[in-house]
Amino acid sequence: MWRSILGGGACAGLAMTLIATLPARAQIETNSKSPIDITANEAEVLNQQCLAIWRGDAEALQDKSRLRADSISVYTKVKGKDAKGQPSCGATERIIADGHVFYVTPDQTAKGAHAVYSSADDTIVLTGDVVVVQGKDVARGDRLTIKVSTREARMYSNVTGAGKLGRVRGVFYPAKTDTAPAAAAAAAATP
Repeated sequence: MWRSILGGGACAGLAMTLIATLPARAQIETNSKSPIDITANEAEVLNQQCLAIWRGDAEALQDKSRLRADSISVYTKVKGKDAKGQPSCGATERIIADGHVFYVTPDQTAKGAHAVYSSADDTIVLTGDVVVVQGKDVARGDRLTIKVSTREARMYSNVTGAGKLGRVRGVFYPAKTDTAPAAAAAAAATP
């Protein structure tokens, strides 16, 4: 799990494992060696720009993780030029997901309107009515910024001031502990 700075540090585990692994090393699932299966209504590859754009109900699947958006644009680094002067494209530099962005794993879901991963900054920024859910726990805000390498997250809101609607908000439920086996063992040990 991860440590967060989500709305003042209230929520450990929510959002980071979900979002922070999304684009790192061209993966959408942590440490997966499975292929990424991308579908959309159309795809455009701009070789000169080292850019692939997936439009129309774009969806990227890897193992049990799913990234959905109206469009997903993948920018890769230009490594150099080939003998014909064509660019040679390398590692993922930036991923932009626009419109109805959802990232879903078996344990967590995040949604927003726009998401940007930047390998140079080592960050993911999700904006536009951001909601992150894990189990019954929910965090909301206008912007979620995640530092991938440290797995720290910060949720922001455009609204400030006590008592105002729209501020960063989290609702977290205590973990349930099963005390029945311990109580039964203690009762059995008592003469």
